[in-house]
Amino acid sequence: AGDVRAAAAALGRPHRLGGVVVRGDQRGREIGFPTANLMVHRYAAVPADGVYAAWLIRGGEHAARLPASVSIGTNPTFSGRERRVEAYVLDFEGDLYGERVSLDFVAHLREQRTYDAIEPLIAQIAEDVEQTRALLR
Repeated sequence: AGDVRAAAAALGRPHRLGGVVVRGDQRGREIGFPTANLMVHRYAAVPADGVYAAWLIRGGEHAARLPASVSIGTNPTFSGRERRVEAYVLDFEGDLYGERVSLDFVAHLREQRTYDAIEPLIAQIAEDVEQTRALLR
């Protein structure tokens, strides 16, 4: 249902979702918010469609926990059909393609919405990022 706080309380830890970063449609990059698109297992417990604050966990020799604003859904503004998990990693410049990463979900920020134009979507993403930044300080 998207209540990741209740899930964390029940689990005793944040709900974690893992997957390999794959190439998407590159729309996020075009509008200033490049995302890491996770290819998740078909039967993974993916939270409800919406936007979340989460930590992206990179493993390996460069283990790191990075703040991320995560969108789950079909990208309705672009008439998407395929459900996706996309993480915008705050203040990150680099390439995650092919890496196996995990997302630890912290908070549900909002439901998924359809926008009539790209400008309101960009403004909303900027607000989501600032809300994520504030929650994960």
